[in-house]
Amino acid sequence: MKKLSSFIALALLCTMFTACSNLKVNRPAAEPSGTNAGNPSGGEASGESGPKSDDKQKNKAMEEAKEVEKYNAYVQLNNFMTGRLDQVLNRYFEKLGDGEQPIIEKHFGFTMLSISASDKTALNKQFGYAEKTPAFPAVDPVVMKLKPVMNDLIAILSEADDYYETKGYVDDNFAKSKELHTKIVKATDAYYAVGDEFLTAMAEMGTERRKEDLKKYQDNDEQIRYSALKFLIDAEALSAETDEQGITARNILDLDMGKFKAKYDVLVEDLNLLTQHSQDESRLKKEGFDSHYLKRYVDEAKKVKVAASEIIERVNRKSKVDDFHLKNRFFTENQDGTPEKFSKTLRGAIENYNRLK
Repeated sequence: MKKLSSFIALALLCTMFTACSNLKVNRPAAEPSGTNAGNPSGGEASGESGPKSDDKQKNKAMEEAKEVEKYNAYVQLNNFMTGRLDQVLNRYFEKLGDGEQPIIEKHFGFTMLSISASDKTALNKQFGYAEKTPAFPAVDPVVMKLKPVMNDLIAILSEADDYYETKGYVDDNFAKSKELHTKIVKATDAYYAVGDEFLTAMAEMGTERRKEDLKKYQDNDEQIRYSALKFLIDAEALSAETDEQGITARNILDLDMGKFKAKYDVLVEDLNLLTQHSQDESRLKKEGFDSHYLKRYVDEAKKVKVAASEIIERVNRKSKVDDFHLKNRFFTENQDGTPEKFSKTLRGAIENYNRLK
């Protein structure tokens, strides 16, 4: 069974939080621009009156806020696709396989992961942004294609969840299990085809946004924001390296250490700078950070670095992941020295980056 790219998923998770930070930076634009004492205001300098300049700034801020709101909605859609929906599908196919017929073990027992009503409500809202302004020409049409495909898949998965939760297979000797399996495999194939198209379009837009953010932070001498974002971008690059090499817990010893180590060294340097800037009280005050939230993010960033270090240690020791811990993703994500654990810790860092204040 084909799967969505884990690298693209991480990239999109990261772009969501960049967009959130953009909103904070743009917020002051709704008020008159600050100037040095004795200097004319922006409106006066350009020959415009103060109120007109204020209106322009407010309108600009409102447009930027709408763009960020829509962008974040699309990335929340991505988060669901690469998060909960991915977990539901992985759990199902790990248990029942992805062949023409489901795998029915002698002593069968299965609890599906569910998709909540709140998830479905959120999805409907996120899909609705495809018809809202501003237009995202590269993404909106794909979202429109994705909506019916995802809705179909989720409806079938919800039906299967109810069937397995009530142990319906006891009543019909797995007759409906086979029927549902055929539908799930078909719907998943259709979903992955459009899902990859959506994620690719969003990844390309996200890359440009992050470049702009890094430049803006540098230009504004916001070194904490710069180093916090750069760490995530370079952690993403490290995750992409294992993905591009096709490395998982199963074949971890095949890792090209030269390529991995080159990106790892950059990450170590990023963490050192982030730690240094985060301990600068004058910068904390200047950039308006809450030290508690920043400390939590830095702590998570350290875990990301440690997870990468554990991969190096495992490969250097030539220590394979035992077969028992290769059975499912839960085990691989909790084994030291696996790309899966690195990805999990990176997601934790991203979540804490979003909470920065």
